[in-house]
Amino acid sequence: MAYWLLTTHLFAIFPICVFLWSWKRRRDHVSIFMLIKFIYAVFYSLLYHQHHSLRENRITTNNDYEKWALLDGYNCSALIFSTVIYVCRVREPYVYILSFTIENIVLIFYLWYELVQNTLLTWYILLSCIVVAIVKWKTIWRYLLFYKCLCLMGVGSGISALIMYMIAYNSWSSDEIYKIYHSLWHCFIFTTAGFGALLRFSLDEKLYPIMNRRDQLDSI
Repeated sequence: MAYWLLTTHLFAIFPICVFLWSWKRRRDHVSIFMLIKFIYAVFYSLLYHQHHSLRENRITTNNDYEKWALLDGYNCSALIFSTVIYVCRVREPYVYILSFTIENIVLIFYLWYELVQNTLLTWYILLSCIVVAIVKWKTIWRYLLFYKCLCLMGVGSGISALIMYMIAYNSWSSDEIYKIYHSLWHCFIFTTAGFGALLRFSLDEKLYPIMNRRDQLDSI
């Protein structure tokens, strides 16, 4: 299960490939922004999980373990919100402003140890995502109108990810159970991000098709 916990990070290839495809087809700068954020998040998560999974073969020390744990938690929490505003098609430069603002508040939650981090942070991220979804309700409606099957798979994957996370969180004391459900959380959360990225790309292609694509790709 130790290696399975690390292997499930391969599911991040799904959204990463969609970001790359979106950049190649549409020169979407926000997709490159999300691509970089996902690479960093996977990198921090791998360093964090290999420490308590590989044990004698780990490449980190006990002295720097807390730093990688902080970076993993902070980046993963902030990435959830960034993915939501990306899928909801928040335009430039507001997507960068919102992402930066929320990320720094998330960092405050992680550094302020006196706060009830998990409870407050979960509600903070959830409410922030709900507000964005309400503001961008037209985009959500278009997804449901044009891509019902893709929406169903994305919502199902997202609900499964939430269930896996809650079980893993409540099973922290049992190492084996935690690894099983946290691994499944990796699978479902990355899959959800991939479906969301596909929805954005598909809707952009439908609403704003690039007719002369060759000139668009060859231009500086």
